[in-house]
Amino acid sequence: MKKFSRKTDETEVSAIFGSEKTEVRTGVPFLDHMLRTFARHSGFGITVIADGDNVHHIVEDVAIALGRAVGEMDKKGIERFGDAIVPMDDAVAICGLDFSGRGVFVFDGEIRDSDMRGEDFLHFLDTFCRNAGVNVYLKVRGTNSHHMMEAAFKAIAISLKKALKKSGKDYRSAKGVLD
Repeated sequence: MKKFSRKTDETEVSAIFGSEKTEVRTGVPFLDHMLRTFARHSGFGITVIADGDNVHHIVEDVAIALGRAVGEMDKKGIERFGDAIVPMDDAVAICGLDFSGRGVFVFDGEIRDSDMRGEDFLHFLDTFCRNAGVNVYLKVRGTNSHHMMEAAFKAIAISLKKALKKSGKDYRSAKGVLD
């Protein structure tokens, strides 16, 4: 279990990755839904409590806090790589993930505004990846933006679950470290 808290003039966020249960209260209903979905499909409980002055700042700072909590996980012995193809009604998300310790987000698709602005959705994922130190390639197709975003969160969660699975004793890297 890893915890990270962030307090700025705009927001106050506390995030725990690997908690015993999932509790999410950000004040942004769709983000709450996506984070609960992420927890369920990753198999890791999360606790995220946030308050802030506007949706963009909350989305950004939750991504920073949760990303840093994920990034602090012990990487020794993990599989490192994960992938998933997640269909959801009219949408599909394809994800490849490398828990390298670096952090790059590559998106292939087009997201329109839905229950969350498309730019906030992409900003959350990019910020999360940079702060968690995970490389994510995500391709999303569909017609319903809500379904596209939800399939994306599920695909990343399933990929992360596979990548964090312990299967050895050493770092899965020719360098001997993951960073």
